[in-house]
Amino acid sequence: MTTIAVVGATGKVGHELARLLLARGVTVRALGRSPARLAALAAEGAEPHTADVRDVKALAEALRGADALLAMIPQDFAHGDPREDQRQVAEAMAAGLQVARIRHAVTISSLGADLAAGTGPIVGLRGMEERFNQVPGLNVVHLRPGYFYENSLASIPLIKSAGVDGGLIRPDVPITMVASRDVAAAAAELLAAPAFTGRRVLELPGPRDYTMAEATRILGEAAGRPDLTYVRFSEEDTRQGLLRAGFSTTSAEIYLEMFKALDQGLIRLREPRSPATVARTTFEEFARTVFAPAFQH
Repeated sequence: MTTIAVVGATGKVGHELARLLLARGVTVRALGRSPARLAALAAEGAEPHTADVRDVKALAEALRGADALLAMIPQDFAHGDPREDQRQVAEAMAAGLQVARIRHAVTISSLGADLAAGTGPIVGLRGMEERFNQVPGLNVVHLRPGYFYENSLASIPLIKSAGVDGGLIRPDVPITMVASRDVAAAAAELLAAPAFTGRRVLELPGPRDYTMAEATRILGEAAGRPDLTYVRFSEEDTRQGLLRAGFSTTSAEIYLEMFKALDQGLIRLREPRSPATVARTTFEEFARTVFAPAFQH
């Protein structure tokens, strides 16, 4: 029976991936730091493994005997040196799978990872790709999804309190977006019976691009706020909003860099959409089935 280790199994992509693999009869080792948060997946049949993703020894032990790894870098917005944290996590995962002799891996990276600088936290994901590519004998696919639809859920408090949505990105810039569940589905196709070889990149866009103004209109209609509009915030207002949300000063600056890159159209598809890569979920469907229930909760 195939055994897949999933880092970040309690996150949106990792949890959905674990469920998809379990439904296919795959053994899932769900890796996370909190036994309590892993309990739900354990109840569904996953093997819970509590391990710090920065601990090579613990990771190697959790990975031993697995057929493949789903690797991602959990976000720590409060970390004082997020890029160093990303480097440490990527190094530990790469070293751990090498010790455990894992021969297949899928990473959750991002559009924009083709750029060496200027993309905020995506620079750290590029570093993860590069580190995994250095592991001898490892077959790896780097999934590069667009901007997650689920990022819009963070706007709910603002919409409820101020009656508007907003951010640093200009309202008329087309952004490549995708649903996290479609990223999980793509990973499941690769990992259910891992047979891919070599090292390659796979971009994952949604059916089409959306501007922030258009996305806000769709969210408003789904949530019963048809007059909802998008307001472009200043850099300083955005910075203060991130700090109030719990970001460290350094993390806030790094995310501002990513927003600017999106605003400038730097984080974008490098390959044309194709039937093999385009995700199925539209933003309209996400707004109806995910955002609206969360907004009304």
